[in-house]
Amino acid sequence: MYPAIDPLQSNSKMATPSAIGDRHYHIAQEVRRTLAQYAELKDIIAMLGLEQLSAEDRRVVARARRMERFLTQPFFTTEQFTGIEGKLVSLADALDGCERILGDEFGDIPEGALYMIGAVDEAKKTN
Repeated sequence: MYPAIDPLQSNSKMATPSAIGDRHYHIAQEVRRTLAQYAELKDIIAMLGLEQLSAEDRRVVARARRMERFLTQPFFTTEQFTGIEGKLVSLADALDGCERILGDEFGDIPEGALYMIGAVDEAKKTN
């Protein structure tokens, strides 16, 4: 993922509702919870396959994989190496995108459409 940050290992004492706001805090917690559930399921998937998961666990996996793709960002500084135009994503757009992915609004969009985009609506334009 770009940037190379593990959201499950990263922690901030400032990430409290009083410091970042209730909406931001709750979305961040739900993103972490979803990614943590996916991390727990990876061993089962590796051993038994995705089809052996319950329908709800498959939805969690799909949601988490879309979230991982969305949490990438093409940098302006790497544009010459990757050929991908750099994007600046506002906090409001990032929160909106995460919230909409968590709400399964993009369940019918291929996860690859969320990779290296800016605002989440770009995924619908590329699909």
